[in-house]
Amino acid sequence: MTSFLPALHGVQAALSAYGLYTAYNSITNLQKYEKKSEKAAKWSDTAAHQLHKTRTTQASGAVAILTSLLSSLPLLYSTPAPTTTILLLNIVNVAATLGARIHLQNFWEGKAKVPFVEGYNDAISQTDAIMQQLAVLTGVWALSAGLTLAGLVV
Repeated sequence: MTSFLPALHGVQAALSAYGLYTAYNSITNLQKYEKKSEKAAKWSDTAAHQLHKTRTTQASGAVAILTSLLSSLPLLYSTPAPTTTILLLNIVNVAATLGARIHLQNFWEGKAKVPFVEGYNDAISQTDAIMQQLAVLTGVWALSAGLTLAGLVV
């Protein structure tokens, strides 16, 4: 069963790299509206809160995906023999990707697209894609953790 682990780590690395690309595009699109948002935040507590949540949710998604990538690459090239350290690394990545997805979802789910604000609407779509990518990464890390645990028990 542990013979599948290198392939899973390859999938994790590929999904993470694509997720970082998506996160970069989303953040870039949101930065186009940064100045206007900062001006609004000076006059409105609600706008300030929205700006803060936008920044923190985007950052948490990007950091979780980066952590996934940086974790999967060494595992891809290591021996497939399961260890407790590898199991813990899998569990940490399950928690990080799931936590980031929940954090993003709590803020971004149901955000309405704004007419004539193309970059912002693109960022909403890209953030939806990031949430889906984080869900898939969570599943792949959980599968990897299960296989690693099975290898330790056997």
